[in-house]
Amino acid sequence: MKKYIALFCSACAFSFPALAEPYTYAPDNCEFQITFPEKPFIEKKCSPNLANCSEVATYTKTIGAEASTSFRVSCNPLAPEDIKKYTPDIIRETLIQLLKVNNLTPVNAEAIERGSYKTASAISLTEKDGKPYMHNGQIWVGKKSMFTIEADMTGQNDKIDELFADILTKSYPKDMPPPTQPAKE
Repeated sequence: MKKYIALFCSACAFSFPALAEPYTYAPDNCEFQITFPEKPFIEKKCSPNLANCSEVATYTKTIGAEASTSFRVSCNPLAPEDIKKYTPDIIRETLIQLLKVNNLTPVNAEAIERGSYKTASAISLTEKDGKPYMHNGQIWVGKKSMFTIEADMTGQNDKIDELFADILTKSYPKDMPPPTQPAKE
């Protein structure tokens, strides 16, 4: 009997996933951070000659067969002379062109400069495989780095909508306090 109880307990342990802890992706050479509900897949991407390498964090979550979200985040160091080139208008236009290259039409694109940070965001809404599809691209430029976010949401349900918004809300400069969360109704 003890043998069967032990077998049952070990089977239960493997059938219930461990609760994941939130994971803040904040590379040392980066002024920005983003928090995911769990650790994303992090890989090193290099140019063909291995001269330039950077990390890319990818997070994907699917809920049911009808909805999913995915994020691709990277942060790269910038030389001081390059930072001056990235005006809010330039990074906004860069996002618009990236959307167009991916056959997406921007419905909203904005850029601001606040203190020593410049940021731009562009949103595209369309359909993909007969499901609603939203793409949000963001570029953040600081004093020494550029942070990029590509966020997609396919399909629609309350859990995916909430997850998508929650992750985007948790991306901000390291030296600023976390944004306040709106009260849930």
